[in-house]
Amino acid sequence: MAEKNRKEQIRKSGILAVVILILGGTLRFVMLGSVPGGMHQDEAFVAWNAFAMLREGMDSAGHHFPVYMADWGDGHSALYVWLLVPLFALSGGNITPALSRFPQAAVSFLTLWAVYCLMKRLLGTRAGLWGLALLAVCPWHIMMSRWGLDANLAPGFLIFGLYFFVRGLEREQFLLLSGLFYGLSLYCYAVVWPIVPFMLILQTAYCACHKKLRLNRWSLLGALILFLLALPLILFLLVNSETIPEIALPFLTIPRMGGYRGSEVAFGIGEMWENLRNTLVLLGCQNTGNPYDFLLPWGLFYDIGRVFMVVGAVLLLLRLWGSFRRKVFAGEFLLFAQLAGGGLCGVLVSARMHQINCLFIPLVLCEAYGVWAVGEMLLQKKAVLGRAVAWGVGAVYLVCLILFQVDYYTEYRQTAGAYFGEGLEECVDYAWQQCQERGIGTITVEKGAQWPRLLLYTQALPSEYLETVVYDVAPAPASFETKGIRVNTRINYDNIDRTSVYILYFTDTHLFEDDFTLTKFHDWYVAVP
Repeated sequence: MAEKNRKEQIRKSGILAVVILILGGTLRFVMLGSVPGGMHQDEAFVAWNAFAMLREGMDSAGHHFPVYMADWGDGHSALYVWLLVPLFALSGGNITPALSRFPQAAVSFLTLWAVYCLMKRLLGTRAGLWGLALLAVCPWHIMMSRWGLDANLAPGFLIFGLYFFVRGLEREQFLLLSGLFYGLSLYCYAVVWPIVPFMLILQTAYCACHKKLRLNRWSLLGALILFLLALPLILFLLVNSETIPEIALPFLTIPRMGGYRGSEVAFGIGEMWENLRNTLVLLGCQNTGNPYDFLLPWGLFYDIGRVFMVVGAVLLLLRLWGSFRRKVFAGEFLLFAQLAGGGLCGVLVSARMHQINCLFIPLVLCEAYGVWAVGEMLLQKKAVLGRAVAWGVGAVYLVCLILFQVDYYTEYRQTAGAYFGEGLEECVDYAWQQCQERGIGTITVEKGAQWPRLLLYTQALPSEYLETVVYDVAPAPASFETKGIRVNTRINYDNIDRTSVYILYFTDTHLFEDDFTLTKFHDWYVAVP
């Protein structure tokens, strides 16, 4: 009878996990290309780099197959670009917001499964279900999964690395995959470069002390995979600290950037304290000043989530203290290592949002740990009470999710569309059509449109861009030419050219009403002479 009940419990847990995964996938994939509308400028640059790599194998600075993309001068990480290249190839070069965001949505969805499996192995099925559920409905995770930003891949790849590390404690071959995903996480976001070795030292030392991890061919091969993946980035740091010259091979470039982000890492006590204060303010106020980063009052994790994070962190530390005193292995330490790594990130860099995104999933794991631990304590005292509280807490999260989604698809959709340049792609297409029909050779665009979007929407090849670009302040172009049409990236309102097609924001339409025909696309207009 006990065995039958156990199998029935496993079946119900599996069904519930699938239902939550379906919910999580729906929240991340439905209307992926239209909410948010348009494309953020960084998102557009990532997509154009993938197009450029597919067509000519180089970025906007002419680097062939670089380990780090030039972009704004100080660069962007490369992994997202390489994930997009095969998708663009399969689509025949048809670049859409939905396709550009698909890798992020897919990685976020797989992260849900990884969190479930991780928590289940460390703490049991109920903990796994809570981890899965709370990440599935987390406002931050939903919003970032629908935004094709290179940095947003990092939290997922760090969790993949941790999951296979935990699997490797039981079956050592999985350490190869752990090394692979930790190595790939380095190509998601430069901020994690000091965090990955810190977390791995904590995890490896703890597991080795408890004889959970051995030095053998599998652990050495996993470390070798991680080192080989990290090596190009180690050389990149040496190049950009001017220790060695730029490395340019036919199949790989380790470029020197126009700017170097190493200076953003704090080493002084005063800077670290200021960064920590900024991190705490961000987590407390849940507002960066960018309306598209947050949707208040839901913030990063809902208010109920922040309460359980505090509860979970306290209970986690108490559990660890008890395990240290008894000298026994506690899976909670591996969760603590992720939290410590994210906390270190919040000390080393100034928290503005994505800069500390490797902290957010560990906080959700703390949240899930708090809900699970409280539930377990209540179940032991009185099963009916424990189940009632669990259902009650779940109901509160579900109500928060519904209200958040209503605001996300209404208020946030409108706000983000304005910041993400919704309508600009249609403007560029229409302006291009008018130039071809009327024999006009110039399109002049409001500076706020941001030039990476113009590169993407005109599908300018990097070779023709580099041959024709006139820089304002490098690497920002004042103009470039593609397919025979000159694109100016800013409007001189004191000298409006009556022979150019203009793309402008709605606030400036009065300057063009007399001599131009205006056509509206959301908040943007095309002015045709």
